[in-house]
Amino acid sequence: AVPVRCTPHLGARLVGHVVGSCIMVASAYASDTSGLDFQQFNDDVGRNRDLATAAKSTFTFGQLTDAVKSADEAKRSADEAKRSADEASKASPEGKIQEALARAMEPFEPSRPQDEVIQRPVMETLRQRIASWQQHATIIGGQYQSGKSVATEEALRGARGVVRFTIRSADWTDRMCKHLGVDDEGLFKEVMRRAREKLKDFPDNLTKFPILLLEVPRTTTEGINLISSTAKDVATDKIGSAIHVIVSASSAAVALAFDAGGTERQEDMWVGNLTEEEAKEFLALHGHENKWEDFVDACGFRIGDLAKACENLKRLA
Repeated sequence: AVPVRCTPHLGARLVGHVVGSCIMVASAYASDTSGLDFQQFNDDVGRNRDLATAAKSTFTFGQLTDAVKSADEAKRSADEAKRSADEASKASPEGKIQEALARAMEPFEPSRPQDEVIQRPVMETLRQRIASWQQHATIIGGQYQSGKSVATEEALRGARGVVRFTIRSADWTDRMCKHLGVDDEGLFKEVMRRAREKLKDFPDNLTKFPILLLEVPRTTTEGINLISSTAKDVATDKIGSAIHVIVSASSAAVALAFDAGGTERQEDMWVGNLTEEEAKEFLALHGHENKWEDFVDACGFRIGDLAKACENLKRLA
C-alpha cells in the first residue's frame, strides 16, 4: 500500500470523518510531505502522537479519498431526505394550517404608513367595538371616498389574529382559502380556532377573538348574499370558535344590502366625511395648511377627493 500523501486541507476534512475510529500513522505521513505540512497535519488531528502510534494502521490514498467521498455522499443524502420531509410536512393539511396560522398571528399592518394617517374619532369607536366584541358581524359603511378602508385598517393596526381578504367574485370563499394557503373552509375555520387559542398568549392584544376582515370594492356585485350567510355562520360561539367578521363595503348600497339575520345580528357603523378640523389636519400633513380653504372649496370634505387633489398637485410641482 502507498502511504497517504495528505494536504493540510485533506487532513482537516479527515478529522471530521475518521478521528475517533482510526488515525493515520504520523511517521508514514511525515515521510512523504514537508515539515510545514506535517506540523499542520499534527495541528489538525490534535497532535496525538501516542494514539497515532497505537493505531498501527495506514490508509492508502484510495481508501482515504473513498472514505471522504462516502461521508460527503451520506451528508448530501441526509440533507436531501430532510428537505423532502420538510416539503411533505408543509404540503400536508397540518403543515398548511400551521403556516396560515403563523401569518394570521403577525401584527396587522395597514396599507398606509401611520405617519400618513390622521387619527379620527371614528377609529377609536371602531377600536372600542373590536375590543368589546362578543358576537355578530360589524359592517363599515359610508360614502365613496370617505375613508372607510383607511379608518378600519388603522383601527386594527398592530392587532394579531387578523385575516384580510378582498372579495372580487362570487366564489370568494374558495379564493380566500387559496389565498390563505389551505384547502377548504373547514381548514380555514381550524386556523381561526387555533388563532383564538394563540391569542390567549397575548393579553394586551386589541381583541381575544380572531378577525376576518372582508373588503368589498365598489366593482363587486356578486357574492354579497354569501358574505351575509358566512358572517352569520362564523360569528356564533356555540363551539368556542367565534370569528369577528368585519365587512368594509366601498359601496353604501352593499353595506345596506348586507343582512346577517336582522339588525339585532349585526352592528352597522358609518364613516362620514371629514370635519373641518380633520380636513385642516389632513391638508397640513400634505403641506397645504395655509390653503386648506381652497382645497375644501374645490373638493369638499371627502378625504379621498382631498387626497387625490394633493397627489395631482404634487405631480404638477
